[in-house]
Amino acid sequence: MDQSSVPGKETEIYRHMVESAQDYAIFAMDPDGTVVTWSAGAEKLFEYSASEIIGQNSGILFSFEDQLAGAALKEIRLALTAGRADDNRWHVRKGGSLFWASGLMMPLRDDAGEVYGLTKIVRDRTEALHDDEALRASQERLQLILQSAIDYAIFAFNRDGRIISWNTGACRIFGYEEADILGRDARILFVPEDRAEGEGALEREMGRALERGRAENERFHLRKDGSTFWGSGLTMPLRAHHPRAGYLKVLRDDTERHFADEHQQIILREMSHRVKNSLALVAAMLAMQARSAKQPEVGQALRDAEARVGTIAEIHDQLWRQPHIETVDLADFLSSLCQRLQQSTARHTVSVDADACVMDADRAIQIALLVNELVTNAFKHAYPDISGAVTVTARTGDDEICLEISDRGKGLPGELWPYESDGRSLGMRIVRALVQQLKAELQIVDQRPGTGFLIRLPRNS
Repeated sequence: MDQSSVPGKETEIYRHMVESAQDYAIFAMDPDGTVVTWSAGAEKLFEYSASEIIGQNSGILFSFEDQLAGAALKEIRLALTAGRADDNRWHVRKGGSLFWASGLMMPLRDDAGEVYGLTKIVRDRTEALHDDEALRASQERLQLILQSAIDYAIFAFNRDGRIISWNTGACRIFGYEEADILGRDARILFVPEDRAEGEGALEREMGRALERGRAENERFHLRKDGSTFWGSGLTMPLRAHHPRAGYLKVLRDDTERHFADEHQQIILREMSHRVKNSLALVAAMLAMQARSAKQPEVGQALRDAEARVGTIAEIHDQLWRQPHIETVDLADFLSSLCQRLQQSTARHTVSVDADACVMDADRAIQIALLVNELVTNAFKHAYPDISGAVTVTARTGDDEICLEISDRGKGLPGELWPYESDGRSLGMRIVRALVQQLKAELQIVDQRPGTGFLIRLPRNS
């Protein structure tokens, strides 16, 4: 600052300081509380002009209730005896409206140390009060919700796994009262096999929650009495930007649903097993009919039908042996299918290169039937008199699966090209029908040597 711009008198500097503090009401009073000075900030906050308020008792700035209680006088006495008086209370503007203010009153002393008056500094804190009240109300509502959520165990634990909060639902589900569990290691809620030191279920949950913002989990948990239950839970960091604060876990007892699902899985496996056995019986009957057929064309048609039914039976057999029968991994599914096709022939080889892709079992069955039809066609038509190899590849993108069955044989006979034939080939009619059901696109490439069948289908139905 340029020295020439600074007032020469110290009193002028102090006056400018007071007048510049527009967000603060600063005024002076005599020992009886009569206002003797009034700043621009005071006029802005209380709405009284200096000419209106100077000479008035400062009590008019207090609410009616505080006036009856003598709050102004008590504040003056405290400031005179203790050297300062802090207060947070409602004050009144000229128009009668109220605002919440934080104030500080201090005695004024002359050079000899004698008190000749008081000064008060006031700031409007109404907005902060409302924010505090809103936060307090929000916390109270949250606490009420947590305590009322008796169907859910909701508890928090620090980064070391020590439990720091425990709701009523957690008491009901786990059997521990709040006083019994606070401060204890949350690992006591896990079954022994999930408590591996440093790499147990709790550590994995915390790691996933910190990395992804949430960690869903389903597993058996342990009650106080030693009994177990199946819990469906969600673990989240208390503050994403401050992981040291700890984690929140919300969990419910889903034991009934878990065992119901297991029972349903058993029933579905049994049904699938029975379907497989029934289809195997149908395949055996077709094979018997093929052996007794007088005409070669009829015998071949029956053997083809037997092979198709056998494929469906093998698919069901593979399904019921999986952990989950509603979905399958396409890569494993195709590998098993092609291994069976390989075993059905001594002359040809089948290789598979497929990306992992979990999909609906019904959709996988259609894909398996399509692959079965195209591979067996390659055996018959690409290599009618010689040995050869058939390659099955499956590439998975975000939205589609690209499936290709190719050979290096003599090429596809003209009557089997699906869009040029008159439909005499049952195999190609089946291929066209399956492509349509899968909402796929079929492209046949004359590779010379060999033929490639390229099928693009949506990843989801």
